[in-house]
Parts: sequence; C-alpha cells; structure tokens
Amino acid sequence: MSQWRIVLADSSDLSRQFIKNVLLANGHLVYEARDGGSAIRLCRALAPDLVIADLNLTNMNGFEIGRIINEADIAPVILMTPTLSRDFIEEVRKYSVFSYLLKPIDRTVLLATVEFVIENYKKFRSMKEEIQKLKHELEARKKIEKAKGYIMKAKGLSEDEAYKTMRKMSMDLSIPMEIIADMILKEYQEYKT
Repeated sequence: MSQWRIVLADSSDLSRQFIKNVLLANGHLVYEARDGGSAIRLCRALAPDLVIADLNLTNMNGFEIGRIINEADIAPVILMTPTLSRDFIEEVRKYSVFSYLLKPIDRTVLLATVEFVIENYKKFRSMKEEIQKLKHELEARKKIEKAKGYIMKAKGLSEDEAYKTMRKMSMDLSIPMEIIADMILKEYQEYKT
C-alpha cells in the first residue's frame, strides 16, 4: 500500500480525529484543517495527493474548496456530507469533486474510496498529459506542413524535397523541426510585410 499525503478538512474534532486515526493506521500522512481557508492554504503549500473535506466548513463550504482545488489542478477532492440529495449530486458534478462519503464515516468505505479516487486521479492526470502532448505534436505538425508549403512555393520544390530541406536544416543546426518551421514562418511573414 502506498503512503499518500492527505489534507483533511473537518470542523468536527471528533470526526476529524476518527478519520485521521484510520488514515494514519494505514500509513498515510494527514494534515488537518478546521476551516476552508486553512484547507486551501495547506493544499497550496503541500500539493497533497488527496483532499477530504466536510461539506459544512466554516468560512467556505466543501464545494467551494473543490472548485478552488480543481481550478488549481492540485489534487482530487472527496466531500463528506451528513445527507445525500439530488441537489448534492448535481453540485458534486458541477464542482468536479471526485467522490463523496456519507457521515458518519465507515472505516472500510473510507479506505476503499481513498484508494479508488487516488488511482483514478492518476489515470485522469496521465490521460490529460497525453492529450496535451498530442495537441502540441499536432500544432508542431501543422507548423511544419505550413513551412514546407512556403518552401515549395518559394523554391519550386516538391513536397518531399521541401521536407528533406527542412530536415537537413534541423540536423545541421541541431534544433527540432518545429523550431525550423517557426523560423521559416517568421521569415516568410517578414518577407510579406
């Protein structure tokens, strides 16, 4: 089992102590907060693996914490609530909270939810990073194609010859094709003006 850094925000000392003890007994590091502002400060300072927050905290509710943590892309959030309603579920979706727990907290459900949320968040982050990488590669490819078109037009070369010209420039200067494309596009723009 992995050791995770968890920010626990609950205004109830009794509830917070119980959850903390369960998490500590399972090898996790727990950082406590009694209110929303303290929880946010802890999250920004520690970049925890998980945030568990009570819905009804002083000075900031759990949904607001979820929104702030989600926008900052810090960690997944699990909300704790004493009651479950359709409105609550809609708010959970709206604020991108990863899961919720019903109070009083059950030890087994707590541990299973923590494990589930952290593992799924890792997959989510990995997919998000892959999407960003693919977007960057696509943009680079578009630049290279555009620059290749300018070379073909300016020098009367075939597509293959233009690509080989760019590749040779890239190898000779030891810089990526994307940067070569940027240089060509910039030069073409300056030539046009």
